[in-house]
Amino acid sequence: MPPSPDRPAPKELAPARVNAKVLVLVGIGGWLAALVVLGVLHLTGSVIDGRWPLICVAGVVLGWVGFWLMHRIHLINDEGISE
Repeated sequence: MPPSPDRPAPKELAPARVNAKVLVLVGIGGWLAALVVLGVLHLTGSVIDGRWPLICVAGVVLGWVGFWLMHRIHLINDEGISE
């Protein structure tokens, strides 16, 4: 809808500044927690599809690769804030 005299144009939103280090580490922690839950289920005798632990391991590995790449190509500063 185009702006009219009685309705001003909306202001452009600035990108959110987030702590990307914490965001990635929380994601990795989530995958690790899921892997621990699957391990406990396996130890209790529950039948677990063999793909689920591999998915968790892939999530952890890809999270660490992403964490490394963010530092490598300087997408975040020393405090972890995305730029």
